[in-house]
Amino acid sequence: MEKILLLGANGFLGSYLIDTYLKNTPLQEAYSLIGADLENFNIPNTIPFQFMDMTDKNLLNEQLRSISPEIIILTAAMTDVDGCENEKEKARLINFEGPQEIANISKRIGSKLVFLSTDFVFDGIDRQTGYNETDIPNPLSYYAQTKFHAELAIMYSEIDFLICRTAVLYGWNSNKLNFITWILNELKQENEIKITTTQYNSPTYVKNLADIIFTLIRHDTHGIFHTAGDSILSRYEMVLKCADVFDYNPNLVIPIKDFKQKARRPEFAGLDISKLRAELSDEITISSLEDGLIDMKQQKVK
Repeated sequence: MEKILLLGANGFLGSYLIDTYLKNTPLQEAYSLIGADLENFNIPNTIPFQFMDMTDKNLLNEQLRSISPEIIILTAAMTDVDGCENEKEKARLINFEGPQEIANISKRIGSKLVFLSTDFVFDGIDRQTGYNETDIPNPLSYYAQTKFHAELAIMYSEIDFLICRTAVLYGWNSNKLNFITWILNELKQENEIKITTTQYNSPTYVKNLADIIFTLIRHDTHGIFHTAGDSILSRYEMVLKCADVFDYNPNLVIPIKDFKQKARRPEFAGLDISKLRAELSDEITISSLEDGLIDMKQQKVK
């Protein structure tokens, strides 16, 4: 049985990866899962937990050597795009130096590294079709730079790696609002929403992504995969889709062209998921935004 270390187990995606694992008997028979993070909030007692700070290189090296996992899933990151502009040193430590060190340790102990990255590595300039895995990144924000530099460090570390680029992760989350749950909350309260029509992404349903990641691990896939949802939409179109599926008032949604934010965002960062679709074949359906919202509507808030 192979050991998987999930670093970022308390996070949004981490919690769904744990849920997916605990509901899947074949996964539990093939892998033992260990959760790791700075704190243990709601990790089930059935999952062993390890305190881990990836900015403490000496302790990190000692812990990873001791656990010696066959696979490391690294979801921990500083994902506040504007916050990364304000706290660049912290962003660099967490988003670049941490993953780089984990890649170096992985080489020494023979672990495979599964790393979560972002659509923001692309600049979105003069683009109207989804980016594929061979397109050249050109990050605009400091957040995106740290994630891309981490990708490069992993790729050049000569380890077995899987880089999963994703985008606009959404789903029920009791700890923190994401873009879609914030929108649903605003619409439910009948608040007017002014939203940009010029920023395009591939919204990704977190529950679907957790299934996809474990499937790619079982397939022993390598390299870069765009693991995003099956739709490329503007933020405005996403909000309208939320209103439609949840039967909220679409007249609350006000389209605007410019949406001022501290960090630069790519206008078009849609991801081409052809490679992922070919790998998954008919094993898993990749959720569109509508698919994810319909499933959310049928679920209780997590």
